[in-house]
This record gives sequence, structure tokens and C-alpha cells, in this order.
Amino acid sequence: MQAASQPPPDKSEWRQQFRKQLRAQPNPEEASAAIRLHLTHRLEVSEPLRIATFSALRGEADLSPLIYELPRHDWLFPRVRGNDLTFHRISTTSELQPGAMGILEPDGRLPVEDSQSIDLILCPGLGFGRDGSRLGRGRGFYDRTLSACRANATIIGIALPHQLVDAVPTEAHDCFMDQLATVDGLTPCPPR
Repeated sequence: MQAASQPPPDKSEWRQQFRKQLRAQPNPEEASAAIRLHLTHRLEVSEPLRIATFSALRGEADLSPLIYELPRHDWLFPRVRGNDLTFHRISTTSELQPGAMGILEPDGRLPVEDSQSIDLILCPGLGFGRDGSRLGRGRGFYDRTLSACRANATIIGIALPHQLVDAVPTEAHDCFMDQLATVDGLTPCPPR
């Protein structure tokens, strides 16, 4: 699969370009399955982990089947609470309901999990750079959340082909990925 062409230079223009590409994508089931397979190969041999993941929006990779394929791990899904994300452990996608911005999220009555206990974060984004840079949707939820997680948590950006470029613009508060999961496999990002 081919990578996306380089978007224009300003963050808002990049977001606009990535959103346009997301809307133009057919259902990315095949690419999602390829990414899940690469993640499964890594996670099926690891000790049980506390893994933060996300509910896919249109054009993003759907990772939700992993909670059924790898049930020995604790799966944490985010919930928007004010300007922050809280994580809640679920064991089935039926525990998710439409929440902020129409994104499926856990019921707010479920206990909030300590972000310092997360071992692995599967991170969404509008676009990713091969250098580990990430362009989010512009509200800063993940940048604030990632900076609050424990220092040794591994952060893996989940990038479909249309979401991957050489680099996206960053600012001082932007968090970088440790690895990228793509249809081609798991790739380490340069250390920061």
C-alpha cells in the first residue's frame, strides 16, 4: 500500500488534508486486520499487560477485536472527562456507549484506572510521521494523557497507509510515539 502524499505545511492545513483523506477511505477492514495481526504477534508472547486502546472513528484502524483475541491482557478504553481522558477497564465492547463527540467510550460509572499503571498505549491520530511525530485532532486530549502516563509505558501509534508521512509538524507539548503499527508491521521510531 502506498503512503499518503505530503500535506501542506501548517498544522490546521495538515488536519484538513488528513480529514479529507479519512473521509475518502473505504472501510479499512483489511488494513485494520493486518495491523491487528502484527499487534497480536507481539502481544501473544508478552506477559499480561495493561493496554490502553481506543474506539475507532471513520477511517481509523479498528482494534476492538483484540480484546477478544487476547483476553489475558487488561484492556482500557478512554472516556472524555472535561479536558482530559480517563481510562476504564472493559472486557467486552458491549460496555462501550456513544459519548463525547460520538465516540464509543466506557460507562462513566466504571472505575477509573490509574494512568501510571498502563504498560502499553495504542494511540490514535489523524496522521503520523515515520519519525514518531503524531498529529491529533487538535484538542490535546492525547498529548495531556500521554504526558501523565508512566515514563516507561510504550506508546504505539496506529497508522493506516493514508495516515503515514515522513513527519508532521510538532510543538513543544506534542508527544512522540515509540513505535508505529502499520499494515507492514511494527516499526521503532527514533529515540527522543
